[in-house]
Amino acid sequence: MKYSSIRQSGTPRGMAGARNGALLPDGPPAPLYGGIRPVRRPSRRMPLVRHAFAVLGVVAMVPYFYWRIFYTVNPAALWFFYLFLFAEGLNLFESILFYATTWKASRRVVQPPLRGRTVDVFVPTYNESAMLLRDTLVCAMAIRYPHRTFVLDDGNRAEIRALAEELGCEYLSRTDRSHAKAGNLNAALKQTTGEFIVVLDADHVPSPQIVDDLIGFFADPKVAIVQAAQDFYNLDSFQHETDWKARHAWQQQELFFGVIQPGKDALDAAYYCGSPAMLRRSALEEVGGFATETVTEDIHTGLRLQRRGWEVAYINRTLARGLAPQTFVGFVTQWGRWGLGAMQVLRAENPVFRKGLKFGQRLCYFASFYFYWMSYQKLIYVVTPIFCLLTGVFPLVAVPKTYLLLFTPYLVLNVAASALLQRGFRSFLMSEQFNVLKMPVLMGSVRGLLRRKTEFAVTPKSRAGAAHWTDLRLLVVVELLVLPAVAVGLWRLFHAAPGYEFWAVVVNLAWAIFYFFLIGPLLVKALRREEQRIAYRFPGLLQIPVRLSYVNARRTAVTDHAFARNLNRTGMSVTLTTPIPVGTALEIEMRLPDRRIAAAGEVVRQQAIETDGRKRFANGVRFDRIAEDDQDAIAKHLFWEVANRHGQMLHVTASSQAEAGAR
Repeated sequence: MKYSSIRQSGTPRGMAGARNGALLPDGPPAPLYGGIRPVRRPSRRMPLVRHAFAVLGVVAMVPYFYWRIFYTVNPAALWFFYLFLFAEGLNLFESILFYATTWKASRRVVQPPLRGRTVDVFVPTYNESAMLLRDTLVCAMAIRYPHRTFVLDDGNRAEIRALAEELGCEYLSRTDRSHAKAGNLNAALKQTTGEFIVVLDADHVPSPQIVDDLIGFFADPKVAIVQAAQDFYNLDSFQHETDWKARHAWQQQELFFGVIQPGKDALDAAYYCGSPAMLRRSALEEVGGFATETVTEDIHTGLRLQRRGWEVAYINRTLARGLAPQTFVGFVTQWGRWGLGAMQVLRAENPVFRKGLKFGQRLCYFASFYFYWMSYQKLIYVVTPIFCLLTGVFPLVAVPKTYLLLFTPYLVLNVAASALLQRGFRSFLMSEQFNVLKMPVLMGSVRGLLRRKTEFAVTPKSRAGAAHWTDLRLLVVVELLVLPAVAVGLWRLFHAAPGYEFWAVVVNLAWAIFYFFLIGPLLVKALRREEQRIAYRFPGLLQIPVRLSYVNARRTAVTDHAFARNLNRTGMSVTLTTPIPVGTALEIEMRLPDRRIAAAGEVVRQQAIETDGRKRFANGVRFDRIAEDDQDAIAKHLFWEVANRHGQMLHVTASSQAEAGAR
């Protein structure tokens, strides 16, 4: 029997009740990922279409804003008129900056690698678990290019020292934790000698070819840093929206790494974003090492290098995958640190006006810092329809027909331009959702302009609880206010005079309802989403055949064949037509493409599910006995093979990387 005859439910055809002791078949497993839509070859006309809509969107702004400024003044509420006009002006300026910085995208391709160079791989860590760190170190040690791997342990933990010794890594620590991650990296610089340095976060698992794909760019003596795309293997994180059945996924950093960062690179203004990246030691030494004055040492260091004339190059290619925040708390912790750091860099370096940067670089840095301030504009937009419906006061007075004729093309053309740049309206809408969700934490970023000292907040990487409503109080209040605002608005609608007042209520009702449904789903997700597992498990059917041998309740020897699901180095799930009682001891044989793994485990949980209209049972298994090198082999397969296949579901990333590789 070949595995090509096995259903994707995990049970062989004709073997629902079969029990035998046959070894795992040698035939290839059934193709699981055929359902993932292949990335189409990029159309050469698509950039022209995007440019056309961007130009038309800007053209449509001119008559609309001329009309808004001179013909829509509300004398009964001048303060409201100017406040809302100011918010619209901010939005106009943001659109122009977005089009300008993404007008042209760099399309760097891998260069022939330099040979015979010395490379150090730095993996800084503070309080991350040894299990999470092990996956990164195992794969870092397996990087093909000759290198040395260093664990930079700011936690001075005996277990991490033992882990480094076991895997053959070199262990570095320090007694003084000053300057957090930047200080840790600088301390390692003084104790190492490699000509080039690869920096990987503790959760960022590298591909075997990461050095080969990056080191060739350093043939240009002006290149100080080569930054690769940041991607993530946990497609069920808080910042992801994944439809496993449709094989479609999105994550909220795709816009930056797939669209904005290539645009910055075309203007010689690519950001150094930390892991994964490769750096030239001599360039770092010229600027005194990693910047320690802010909590975002990466962007700060890259800016200092660019000011000295060094180049930061960006390649839109996934060469490592990290662990995205699994909960809202982790998500806002990360964005809060980035926001504070960005404002600190703005205060310390003043990249817009100080000497040393090109015009394109100044423009790109200004656009990125401007983004954080747009959170106040978002708040005005969200609150305005609520205020209008509750009070009957509107920010402008207009003839409905004129409003429709001028506002509609302005809105439609600019939404279309943004959606095309983001590879579809779905991506555009989800970006807007997360921009509103981030609004409170981005508003708090202004503190970075005033605070010189702030603690480096490490993003939680394992178990974490769901958000409390107080973590989202601003958005919760907004969401609750929409309901009475809509009720009052409906009352006003039925009592409004025909003409301006009637249509003003209609427009504000539409926007209030839009924001209610935009914010609501993410609020629910934030309040419910928690992380129970210590280590991430790769979901779905993984094309890894397993054989389970055990003794059932009737003391009969049983053998089941299935595919592994929800797998990591500590356990898995298997879906069968019959349940295995919790507590049952199992002998397990698992077949990876390059090795067979023998292990022992125990069923620790069980859940009835329905697939294809039929009842199945998901049996959660914990490994009780498994060799560590077999666990490492599982980790390599998951991160190097399975994560790559899952990554093809990320439409924006896959599309932009296909365009980057097109010639």
